[in-house]
Amino acid sequence: MAKNTINVQGTELFAIDPADNSVLNVGCFTTLDGIDTSVAQVDVTCTTSKGREYEAGLAEPGSASFGLNIDPKNPVHLRLHQLKTAGTKLKWAVGWSDGYNFDTEEGIQPLIGTPGALAALVLNSAGTGYTTAPAVAITGGGGSGATATAEVSGGKVTGFTITNAGSGYTSAPTVALTGGSGTGATARAVVEDEIDFDLPNTRTWLTFEGYMNSFPFTFGLGDVVKSTVGIQVSGEPVLIAKTSA
Repeated sequence: MAKNTINVQGTELFAIDPADNSVLNVGCFTTLDGIDTSVAQVDVTCTTSKGREYEAGLAEPGSASFGLNIDPKNPVHLRLHQLKTAGTKLKWAVGWSDGYNFDTEEGIQPLIGTPGALAALVLNSAGTGYTTAPAVAITGGGGSGATATAEVSGGKVTGFTITNAGSGYTSAPTVALTGGSGTGATARAVVEDEIDFDLPNTRTWLTFEGYMNSFPFTFGLGDVVKSTVGIQVSGEPVLIAKTSA
């Protein structure tokens, strides 16, 4: 049986510039490694134990790095060096190759979510008996404009597509699902509370936070100027699988 694998070629690396909340596309990088956390152990051994016993503790983020062929005419490379010098913690997103088109040499780009906009609809109960998708009504929360559609499979609601994130929400609005000949499906809304990526579901993503802690320049005879940029990861990386073609 053939195994599903994803090629490295076509991977892209993005960051949010906190100065203007724009997306920085790192461009042609050569390696990306170390995006992970290790889980510390908590000793829960008691005096009657025959051996030491442990439970999982806090995640301890490690150091990631990416290789870069430095181009001083590339404004993103210059901006990254400035952000490293300032010690600014950034939000990063790795776009996997399953969202890159080699014919057009373009990849699915991340968007920026706006505070006060709808970030997601979370399915609480799938319900039963749905022959068509129920209508999604989003009300309250101090904002307006948010719209979404429901997805149905096997008589159950399986998820949602946000068609308009709306604006001005100061709290989570109420979500009501009506019609579709079924019953029991419920959902709740999640509102953006800070600037973050809004990632299309047509690509696999790996997101994390961290500040650049090193940005060395390597001048090798017969080679281009390179750097292996270090990132101190903060918190737990999140892997988001592609769910739509």
